[in-house]
Amino acid sequence: MKTKVKKILTAMIVLVLTLTSITSVSAVANSIQLGKATKTNAYIAGVSFNHKRTTDGKDLYCLSRHKNLAQNIKANLVSNSKYVDGGVTYILMNGYPNKSITGDNAKDYYITQTAVWWYLDKAKGHSNLDSSFKQNGSDKYGLRKYVKSLMEEGYKHRNDSKTISVKTNFAVTATDTSMALSDSYYISNDIKISSSMTDAKTVTLTGAPADTRIIKADGTEMNYTGAFNMGNGTFKVKVPASSLEDTTTQSIKISVSGVESTEYTSNDYQPTDSKMQNVALFESSTKKGTKEVTLQISSTKVSILKVDAKTEQPLAGAVLVLKDSKGTVLAEWTSTVNEHIIRNLPLGNYLIEEKSAPAGYRIAEYSVPFTISDMDRNVQIKFKNTAQKAVVNIVKVDQETNQPLAGAELIVRDSAGTQIARFFTTTEAYVLTDLENGTYTVEEASAPAGYIKSSEKITFTIDDDHLSHQVIFVNAKEVIVPDTASIPSGIMIMIGVITILSGIYYVSGNARKVK
Repeated sequence: MKTKVKKILTAMIVLVLTLTSITSVSAVANSIQLGKATKTNAYIAGVSFNHKRTTDGKDLYCLSRHKNLAQNIKANLVSNSKYVDGGVTYILMNGYPNKSITGDNAKDYYITQTAVWWYLDKAKGHSNLDSSFKQNGSDKYGLRKYVKSLMEEGYKHRNDSKTISVKTNFAVTATDTSMALSDSYYISNDIKISSSMTDAKTVTLTGAPADTRIIKADGTEMNYTGAFNMGNGTFKVKVPASSLEDTTTQSIKISVSGVESTEYTSNDYQPTDSKMQNVALFESSTKKGTKEVTLQISSTKVSILKVDAKTEQPLAGAVLVLKDSKGTVLAEWTSTVNEHIIRNLPLGNYLIEEKSAPAGYRIAEYSVPFTISDMDRNVQIKFKNTAQKAVVNIVKVDQETNQPLAGAELIVRDSAGTQIARFFTTTEAYVLTDLENGTYTVEEASAPAGYIKSSEKITFTIDDDHLSHQVIFVNAKEVIVPDTASIPSGIMIMIGVITILSGIYYVSGNARKVK
């Protein structure tokens, strides 16, 4: 069963890829409707004829000059034409209206039609044009040379297929697919779309972060909101560094859909009145494909944590600065019990210095150098401080988020129960210094608004081997109790069970932390 499903999925993928990568346009009509014909000028040797078109305006070329004029009639496709071959297709592909010969449409049609007749005379033994036309008849505008040249080139291709496929050399390239960081943006190198055709190409970006922009060749920018069209030329991709969340390499795939090749063919159509001239209709069809280029963005991340030199526990309150290799200050911040993250620094050498130490600690007289390179884009740094003497940092935090809480009233007592300190917490650590050796406790007198008062006591000891501590006191949020009067007794029982279990969990989760 798995094998069967795998085969079906494989077939579907192949089908989707085929449909999306190559698209063919146009198909041969089984019949056409001929419209009214108009008389041409007699440019060479007094030869004049009629310019024939379909009712929808497509140019037609007579294949037998000696038959009656074909106009205002239906004509059906001839599957095995005795007229049309590679030579006729070459002439029509290089004649009017596909290409300009003289710049005059009337003359160009005349040249193309007479080149077809002259070719059929030479290749098939027909007698559409006499020697006067081909050799020395009047030629006021000098068109004979164009007719003859086009005929002779067609004759060289008489044995070719009547369908000619021409590649467009459609390509999408980038000299370098990596994106460089500049002024808080990652910017790509030029992405170049090239083709021998000037058709509009459809450009789609996959994996582009929010607020990605497209820089056009003229320097103007536009927001990328979805697929857009452009012709041959260049553009760049611009991505805000703030939109990147981690240090892993991020890819942006650029897909460009355009014409890969064009097929030219001639078809013979015979009017329903067989006495009328057969006509050739020159048509082209295109095959579209998709070219891709994948851009790579490699962001950077530096994680800095201020810690106690002995216990390596986090320290809040240090003022730190980041400098580049030239000594320029790039950032300044105050440490907390959490890592400070700096993203998207360019590759290079940096150092971190301390402007002021946490309360109770000596200022660090050294700097911490580090390097960001292609081999190391995720740098983690611990910046250490040595305690001046005994120092205790006390922080109140939310049980779920571990973020500092202000508004809790805490009491510190010594082993005899004497109150050493009584204070309200802020989002910064409360620091006790110069404590005598001994055992101390921290307890909560009142909780912050919206939180449950803790009944726990956290104990720590100061001695010669334990001069510093980081005390983290945890509070859980209050649980809103619903109006039981309106709740059925069965639900009340369930709520009671849940409340008991929550209480057990809270007690076990609120264990003291002494560091």
